[in-house]
Amino acid sequence: MDMNDETLLIGRRALMASGLALGAAAALPVGAAPAVPASGLMREDGIPADPAARSAMVRRMRHRTDTGLVFWWFRGRNYAQQGATLTPMCELIFGAIAKVIPTADGGMDLVQYELGFRTAPDSGERAEKLRNPITGEMVDVPFAPVGPSRVHYSPDNVVQLPPQMGGSRFTAEHVPELFYRLGDQICFQTHTRAVSFVPGAPDRVLNDMSMICSPAVEALNPRLNFARATAHGSDVTDYARWWKMPQGMGSQTLRSVGQKVRRFEDMPRDWIAMVAKADPAMAANPLSVLERAEATYKN
Repeated sequence: MDMNDETLLIGRRALMASGLALGAAAALPVGAAPAVPASGLMREDGIPADPAARSAMVRRMRHRTDTGLVFWWFRGRNYAQQGATLTPMCELIFGAIAKVIPTADGGMDLVQYELGFRTAPDSGERAEKLRNPITGEMVDVPFAPVGPSRVHYSPDNVVQLPPQMGGSRFTAEHVPELFYRLGDQICFQTHTRAVSFVPGAPDRVLNDMSMICSPAVEALNPRLNFARATAHGSDVTDYARWWKMPQGMGSQTLRSVGQKVRRFEDMPRDWIAMVAKADPAMAANPLSVLERAEATYKN
């Protein structure tokens, strides 16, 4: 596939206003990245120091820098964490579809629909019930899409949440990214700490963390809109409410891997198959979910 061909895509989270200065990276020819020594790299070798160039690089890697769709998937294992003891709870396969809308302030509006499925550890089959390994109770696993959520990102990639999302209130704290050079790859660490306030339910703290990596030749190229990217996640949260976990049982953690892709058809086959069973209308017309009424937040 021609990585410069953006003409067939119309949406997802990332975008910089045209004409934004890109610092030293702006002088690079297409397909080029700054030369770095073959060994002995410093942590940020070749990574631009200019804030606008960093912001554009993050968007190119995490989402895209023009108007267009982006699809992300993750798969991993959830654990109950009690002190230093980790107990497997379930597997998760998660997918997100998002649309980016440019804004005059140099930021972006994002419309995103997220849908995750749980399976018993090592089963590979979507579970509608799971056993809580700490309490021994069988619990119902809800079909609980999130979105379509509408948020705004400032020019420096800080999310600004609306007063209500899915009938609940959220606060979010953005931790500045950390950047790393690993040979011919560039990685950055993300961390957003959010608190969800659901009417009639305990508050829930969500630490959403990941390490996103892209080929340096793409991440640093200001003439590319979309850089290939993979991610490793390590979320630490309060237990999802549907686990019915008693207070004082620690927290829930997720270890996952994922990838950004261009099309619904490029998402994992097992996730697509689960979507087809759970939501045939979404499987038939994936982008239609971005126009739906926002689902009630249940997680």
